[in-house]
Amino acid sequence: MTEKTLKIKGVEWRYVAGGRGEQTVLLFHGAVGGAATLRRLAAAFEDEYRTITPTVADVSTLEEVCDAASAILDREHVGRAVVFGGSFGASLAQAFFERRRAQTQDLVLLAARAPDRKAGGHAALAAKVLRLVPFSLVRGLLKTAISQHRVAAVPAEHAVQVAEFRRAYDEHIERGLTKQTLLTLTSLMADFNLNQSYTPEGRRGWPGRVLIIEPSDDPAMPAEARRRLRETYPGALVCAFPGAGEMIPLLRLEELVGVVKAFLKEDYSTPDEIFGECSDAEGHEHLPRVTE
Repeated sequence: MTEKTLKIKGVEWRYVAGGRGEQTVLLFHGAVGGAATLRRLAAAFEDEYRTITPTVADVSTLEEVCDAASAILDREHVGRAVVFGGSFGASLAQAFFERRRAQTQDLVLLAARAPDRKAGGHAALAAKVLRLVPFSLVRGLLKTAISQHRVAAVPAEHAVQVAEFRRAYDEHIERGLTKQTLLTLTSLMADFNLNQSYTPEGRRGWPGRVLIIEPSDDPAMPAEARRRLRETYPGALVCAFPGAGEMIPLLRLEELVGVVKAFLKEDYSTPDEIFGECSDAEGHEHLPRVTE
């Protein structure tokens, strides 16, 4: 992997490029951390795909993020990329897809939500409060909220790995997270939920496909939120992972990457053959079955 920088409209953007292959995966990271948080995920693709992982700079609009990601692809001579985002990154991936359809080969959304005005109101209020209160207080509240949001039970075989991840996460919040970076996060989430409106009609004529990967046991991802996302992307292949909550890339990395690669290669005859835990867009669960 190679770390690079590119100045776009006066803002310095950092990104990591690596891998090999004819196709490129553009990865958008989650809310806390940058490209480094997706290092293991990117590495799992790099035997067959090029990967580009930007770290979101301190900007305030999705338009700026999409302009930067588009410029990075141009610099790397990538015409069309598989756009992959998880959680907060899935919001960025959706925004990029809507604005840069010609640069999007396929869309992969992990633990994603459709725009929601109520959530946007919360984000806008959080941005206002953040500007007024001491950041030390905000940091403490954030650490508490994140610790409560994680999966409660961790399989014994992953206990050490998850403990290390949590320590690194807490270390980033304590020492790496800045007030400006958090303002960027809240501003972008407010923009996504208040100003974006994605409809199936807008994708007519686009030749790509959509894969939705959802945690089936994450309390922060209720059935209603999953339903709204599926309605936003009718015809998408949907894969539900139980037992991992929002930590699918950490606890089920090999299976996650296997599902995405099979999807991209169309290495299945019917949706239920892509993987034993996948379901079609109507939500019908299928018995375990994997293509040879």
